[in-house]
Amino acid sequence: MAIAVVYRPPAMSAEQYKESWVGGPPVIPPQGLIFHAGVGEGADFFTVTLWESREAYDAFAPIFLTRMRGRGFEVGSPQVLAVHHVLQSAAR
Repeated sequence: MAIAVVYRPPAMSAEQYKESWVGGPPVIPPQGLIFHAGVGEGADFFTVTLWESREAYDAFAPIFLTRMRGRGFEVGSPQVLAVHHVLQSAAR
């Protein structure tokens, strides 16, 4: 079953998030990742990822946390949610 993972980083602004992407993604997109987005500004900033399965996310989470902490970011605890349907546009 697909899952969504939402992070509301307590000490990361949208600007810091954008800076972490200078030169490309901060980590290589992992197997099992369907979608990633950084959303909002200020206190409303969060990230959301869609994963093919909980196992795919669990395999990647330690790599992600190590990389972000190495860059000085504390990302907080994720909210993991079941995904019931994904609609993708045919036009990209």
